[in-house]
Amino acid sequence: MFKIPDTRIIILLTIAVIAVMSGLASVWIGAYRTPALQAQVKTAQAALELTRRSHTVGYSADDITAAPYDTDEFEARKVLFLVKMLPLIVAENNRILAQRSMAQRTSSPAQLNALALAHGLKPKRVSKDALLKRIDVLPPSLVLAQAAIESAWGTSRFAREGNAFFGERTYDPDTPGITPKRASGFKVKSFATPQGSVRSYMKTLNSNRAYRTLRERRAALRTMGQPLSGPDLTSHLKAYSELDGAYISMVEDTIAANHLEDFDTLITLNE
Repeated sequence: MFKIPDTRIIILLTIAVIAVMSGLASVWIGAYRTPALQAQVKTAQAALELTRRSHTVGYSADDITAAPYDTDEFEARKVLFLVKMLPLIVAENNRILAQRSMAQRTSSPAQLNALALAHGLKPKRVSKDALLKRIDVLPPSLVLAQAAIESAWGTSRFAREGNAFFGERTYDPDTPGITPKRASGFKVKSFATPQGSVRSYMKTLNSNRAYRTLRERRAALRTMGQPLSGPDLTSHLKAYSELDGAYISMVEDTIAANHLEDFDTLITLNE
């Protein structure tokens, strides 16, 4: 499973040392509103570098108080967005892995039926293999890229007002959401917390029939003993956007340009 170490104090001190010694954000001076924001971005950059090196997330999203929309500097905005999203993705993938482990071990019809129902399957009529195809992690690079595109790196109105990072639509008048200014007939789902947005998005990809081929490809990679990666699954996201193939290219380009596949080792090393 993904691991968030208990030795957070040591890790946070390490992040601080890296930030101070590297001066990574010096080129962004003048793009900040306050010196405190500059310090936050330097700390966030150091946290991301340490995550890439150690293959583990050793900080909480709350450790960085600055938000992506606090700066007008695009690279700094991306750093703040990534450092905020990674712990949320790790936490949700951990939760999924715990459910997957339970599904693999249990022979209890009640537990299997409950899991089936929670993942959009009919209880008493589903095989364990079919269930496991839906209870599985998503590569961080894929999640990060889609969140970046759908929320404009955490600066969209939906992200700021409703913790909505994935542009999920709802046509249910009783579901909390934000009405778009330039469209009608639906709302964009809103959430009480950012974690709620990540959970809803992952459930959509893991249960909606539009992403069946994504789940099959993921299961095939599992069978072959190959690591899961964002680029391996992007071609199965056409249903996510009206842009079709252009959207796939956007996701692929976002992963490549920002080296997001580096974070997929959080799956292969910590599962």
